[in-house]
Amino acid sequence: MKKKYSLNMNILIFVLFAAFFINFLRQSSELREAASQNKGAYIAIIIDDFGGGAQGTEEFLSLPIKFTGAVMPFQSQSEADAALLKEKGNDVLVHLPMEAKKGKRSWLGDRAIFTDMTDEEITALLNDAFGCFNAAGANNHMGSKATEDERAMSLLFRELKDRDMLFVDSMTTPDSLSGEMAEKFGIKLLKRDVFLDSTQSKAEILENLNKTKEIAKKRGYAVCIGHVGAEGGRVTAEAVKEVYEDFEAEGIRFVTVSQLAEMLY
Repeated sequence: MKKKYSLNMNILIFVLFAAFFINFLRQSSELREAASQNKGAYIAIIIDDFGGGAQGTEEFLSLPIKFTGAVMPFQSQSEADAALLKEKGNDVLVHLPMEAKKGKRSWLGDRAIFTDMTDEEITALLNDAFGCFNAAGANNHMGSKATEDERAMSLLFRELKDRDMLFVDSMTTPDSLSGEMAEKFGIKLLKRDVFLDSTQSKAEILENLNKTKEIAKKRGYAVCIGHVGAEGGRVTAEAVKEVYEDFEAEGIRFVTVSQLAEMLY
């Protein structure tokens, strides 16, 4: 009797898992099919480093498309920028400073996730960061070391799970554990496909926008990341403003990360 019950439970678990997996494949397939039939594709633009009054903030806020603002916590204008982004109908992410393999520790400030912190210290920092403003999720600022650390990522994803928040991996390392953690905790996960800037060359930024468009048309969607401030700022905003109407004419729809996650999950 016990053996039969165990067998039935295994069959039920398999059926439920198969149904979830088939639904995920169907949603992803629908996006790819829409692109292949020229019915449209989706681009989620994320702009990092809001919160400190950096140049380009006003220009991005005036763009007539949907995008997502990643706001640094603990900054002078964190709450104000988050409120302005939401007022414009855009998503907000907590842009979490996380330990990198290279660079000075001081570049991340005093309130960043470092792998030598205790569980209690990381959890307390996450609680404070997520308490700065309401957000749809989080993404990593730097973090090439921390996103490879199983303990730090487990603590982060547990907090995301408790708050029903998604995660966008900026993919500062190909060995990030975000995929493993998203599966373990049942978190909606997106990954960056293209960095738009880290340059003041509009020509390069336009080239990266076109790369993003081609990925979206081929796969059905793409995720790209730009920045306010010296990493991009006004020139990135100008480049997006220059191309968005042409992209829309080709069937591209600009969406927030939560809109894209809803389509994929």
